[in-house]
Amino acid sequence: MAGETMLSWWANRGGHDSEYSDIVFGTVVTEDPLTIQISNQMMLTEAFLNLSESVTDHKVKMKIDGKETTVTVLGALKKGDGVTMIRQDGGQQFYVLEKTGGDEDE
Repeated sequence: MAGETMLSWWANRGGHDSEYSDIVFGTVVTEDPLTIQISNQMMLTEAFLNLSESVTDHKVKMKIDGKETTVTVLGALKKGDGVTMIRQDGGQQFYVLEKTGGDEDE
């Protein structure tokens, strides 16, 4: 079975926890250049971040009252936003998945 194969692969792989993917939470410290803090001492710069579409300004086609139009979704990260990230295997890259809170007044 595929599940048993995966479990066997993980069990035999070895290594340290820091070498595997993980969910990480952080807070946006600066917008330009983008910097996200994930602990008291660790700041992630743009070189280590990959952004999902949901945390960027992006255009979306939609139909409103039967008429097709394009709107801009204002999803860019702002200072103070909380984020959920996936630390990619090996720990050198972080995929910013979504906003999780922060400054709701903006």
